[in-house]
Amino acid sequence: MSFEVFYPMSRAGFFFWLGFIGVVYAIVCGWILERQTPKTRLLSGDEAPVLADFSTCNVEPPDFSCEREFFFGLATAPAHVEDKLNDSWLEFAQEKRFNVRAWHNIPQPDERLRFWSNPEVELKLAKETGVSVFRLGIDWGRIVIAEPVNGIEQVVDKAAVEQYKKILKSVLDHGMRVMLTLFHHSLPKWALPYGGWTDTRTIKYFTEFARFADENFGEYVDYWVTFNEPHIFALLTHCSGTWPPGVRLSLFSSLLCFSPLGDYGKAIRAISSAHVAAYDVLHERNPKAVVGVAHHVGVIKPYGFLDIPASLLSKWLTQFHWIDLIQNHLDFCGINYYGQEILSAAGLMLDEREEYSEAGRGVYPNGLLEILEAFHDRYRTRKPELRYIITENGFSDARDILRRSYLIEHLLAVSTALKKGIPIDGYIHWTISDNWEWADGYCPKFGLVSVDRFNDLRRVPRPSYYLYQQIVRGRRVTRQIRVEAWDVLQKEVRRGSMRPFCRGFDAHGRMWADGLDTPAMRAYSAKDWRFGEYQSPGIVIYAGRSLDVLRILASDIIKALKNLIASDKH
Repeated sequence: MSFEVFYPMSRAGFFFWLGFIGVVYAIVCGWILERQTPKTRLLSGDEAPVLADFSTCNVEPPDFSCEREFFFGLATAPAHVEDKLNDSWLEFAQEKRFNVRAWHNIPQPDERLRFWSNPEVELKLAKETGVSVFRLGIDWGRIVIAEPVNGIEQVVDKAAVEQYKKILKSVLDHGMRVMLTLFHHSLPKWALPYGGWTDTRTIKYFTEFARFADENFGEYVDYWVTFNEPHIFALLTHCSGTWPPGVRLSLFSSLLCFSPLGDYGKAIRAISSAHVAAYDVLHERNPKAVVGVAHHVGVIKPYGFLDIPASLLSKWLTQFHWIDLIQNHLDFCGINYYGQEILSAAGLMLDEREEYSEAGRGVYPNGLLEILEAFHDRYRTRKPELRYIITENGFSDARDILRRSYLIEHLLAVSTALKKGIPIDGYIHWTISDNWEWADGYCPKFGLVSVDRFNDLRRVPRPSYYLYQQIVRGRRVTRQIRVEAWDVLQKEVRRGSMRPFCRGFDAHGRMWADGLDTPAMRAYSAKDWRFGEYQSPGIVIYAGRSLDVLRILASDIIKALKNLIASDKH
């Protein structure tokens, strides 16, 4: 039986329908891309002398988004800053040289920022900016030193508890309120052998830890964050193996990880159950407790037309899925926003037209408003009383050229969201001083303050430190400081200046999860990425990129076949 029996059309007809399907797909793609990049503008106007005023309610007439005074804060976490901390991250870094980059070639890496021994250095720097909220964490493994099989009280380090009390009291003595994080990407070493969050016993242990934290530290705490970015933790711990314990999976196992029966799903479900239990525990002693999470949300964009399905799937996995599971047990939803990621079937792409942080996050201030609007639209009817806090927003930039504009433009996004009636209580910047950034080590410089690790961790405030201080104390962003910050960057662009970049990438422009011991150098982008000014690529560019992705994938397939043939010969 001939092929034409099943497909009775001419060759011309076949190509006509193929072309028609291609055109329809292109139109649908264009519509999706248009919806993903809504038009954004400054509601105050670009020429107004004051572009953002955080001292007054910005909504006319005032509504429930104006109930509380907007606050500014600074954030840090134990694994980033605490010395004398023999945690899973220290063990991971010491185990193999390339587990953590920019660590073995750095002076005193295990000292971090000596926040445990001498917290006053960071607290004094934070206080002098004028912020009113200080976000920090307590390390579960430092307090609970062994698996609490017979209850938590038998395995508690009482000296550690007392030191944390001193630190928390010092935060208050410096005139700042405490936002306390219970789990910030650092699993106790005793939980690693049995699988951590893929084992349901961790739910019980964490609930006991939350109760213990409330009983011992509750009097100092204004805001509780139960979990920080659990989907990032689950992805990098269980699926990619780039975080402790560092078990690298095959391609098939990595894909299986995201299935309902995979470790990613198991971990997210367990963490969700642990949050719900902890939320109830924290409200038992104090019904007015303010309990939330810090949820990482980036804008995920397709590299080309062919990558739209992958970007939509990734968005579904990371944007609302976890919050949907816990929405009825939230007093606030913390948003950790750093920028955009450009995704292709061939991998995460480094687009030369775009600007990036040293850590490889694309700069996209419009995205912060887009995320806040998306969350508010989704949950304002489901949970009308839900409020938002920007629990992290920051930029790694050793030269401090980009960070100043980055800070200003994201605050303009927050101000615009407030004017649109989105109930945002505050903005917390990441972070005070350069510190240990997970598997990237000490390469990305997120600090408003630089740290001289060759000179006893001496702190040197950067210009962005004083800029943040000016904004916090004045509670406004003016047109003048916006123009000045952008002019600083444009001078470097015109000079063709280079700056550090800490993410590994290949000849095709694909970025990998691995960082670099020594940063590469990258030119500043000429793109205007300011809030309200960002322009997305056109349809022609997206179409050309799709061809690039096909070429890259073909190259990968050919390379894999050559390796397979070579291995068969041996």
